[in-house]
Amino acid sequence: MQTVLSYILTIVLMFNSLFGLLGEKYTVYKNIRYGEAARDLVTLYVPESAFEREENGCILYIHGGSWQGGEKEDMAPHCKKLAMKGYITATMSYSLCSDETFGDVTVWTMLDEITQCIAAIQKFSDEKELNITKLATSGYSAGGHISMLYSYARPDDSPIPLAFTANRVGPSDMTPDAWGKAVSYNLTSMLTGIELTDEMKANGEALRLAQEISPVTYVNADIMPSVFAYVGNDPIVTKGNRTSMISAFEKTFGENGNHYRYIFYPLSGHGLLLDPVSEIRYDRAVYEYCAEYFGY
Repeated sequence: MQTVLSYILTIVLMFNSLFGLLGEKYTVYKNIRYGEAARDLVTLYVPESAFEREENGCILYIHGGSWQGGEKEDMAPHCKKLAMKGYITATMSYSLCSDETFGDVTVWTMLDEITQCIAAIQKFSDEKELNITKLATSGYSAGGHISMLYSYARPDDSPIPLAFTANRVGPSDMTPDAWGKAVSYNLTSMLTGIELTDEMKANGEALRLAQEISPVTYVNADIMPSVFAYVGNDPIVTKGNRTSMISAFEKTFGENGNHYRYIFYPLSGHGLLLDPVSEIRYDRAVYEYCAEYFGY
């Protein structure tokens, strides 16, 4: 079975590569500084057609790495794929959590950096006369969490209006219900920069903080259009994140496809490598959202 799946995946990737050769040419603008922190850099991929279009959208990718690692180059394949389809794309690095930066770098730092990054994209757009009028956020794993949290909790902070968000295996629910108490409290402490005391855990303050940094908390009837993907065998992001997200969207919007697209990768682990058909469905959903919400 594994051999058959690997063969199918190889064929799919081969055709994707072939079609990619037929895509648009694009220019890469590397390492544009958007803030003062060492990692505050963004790289943009601009297709030739963008210079001819009256208005453009941009898709901003945010890398994974458990909020403690990863590089913007990790998202380069996704940026290139969409650039060859005619869409401006960007991939950003951001400040990371660590023992040394505890309390100084938090999830709020990362969200502020997204705002700064989008402002730099807007400035770049003005300088190149690209007229980027809409932006979508996208991320993988921890980057998916940050992308969703920004899009749901802080959409009005974006210097460029947000059109939709598309994310894969992003933690959506940081509460004990999704992770268990020990992991939930550790993640909440790391991301908020607050040492959680026994009193805070007992009186509900720790839970309130976990909910505050959970994208699912902000799901309501006014939330922006969303594409999200989860897998069947994820050893990193617990199943509770998937079920919590699905439940929130179903309760708010009804069936899948009504204001949101949920793509399931039943065989895959965190890397989403064993479900080529699901991968095609995810890409198609993103292309359809670009067409609908960017207008081309």
